[in-house]
Amino acid sequence: MSAPRQQVDFSVGLLYSLLGLGFAWGAYGYGLGTPARMGAGFFPFWLGIGLGGLGAGAMFRAWSRQLPRQRLERWAWKPLGWVLGGLALFAVLLPWAGLLIATALLVSVSSRASAQFTWRASLVSAGVVSVFCALVFVVGLGLPMPLWPLFLG
Repeated sequence: MSAPRQQVDFSVGLLYSLLGLGFAWGAYGYGLGTPARMGAGFFPFWLGIGLGGLGAGAMFRAWSRQLPRQRLERWAWKPLGWVLGGLALFAVLLPWAGLLIATALLVSVSSRASAQFTWRASLVSAGVVSVFCALVFVVGLGLPMPLWPLFLG
């Protein structure tokens, strides 16, 4: 069997398939129930199956002879590091620095991954996303998260 013509589509499809099946497997442990009496894992299970199916479709499509060849390029490790670093910083800071500061730092650090990065755009985006997240998750949904650092009360 030859290699897929669209290596990028194949790689993304493989990632989606693995993520989807992983979520479906994890949700299965919560109990599915029936469509009439859904258990806690019913919706996440079927979302995972759907994501896995979309990934499988992308993988099969990658072998289509009607598509031009597209090779997978090298990984951009530096942008990946900025995004993962921002996410790790958010996870560490959220409990004691609060949602507003943790989200602002997540957006600011992760935006460094962009080739079009500017501090001004980063700070504006950080402010807008932080306020939006606070309104949605704390005010709208009532999730028990600190908005501000613990020492500010």
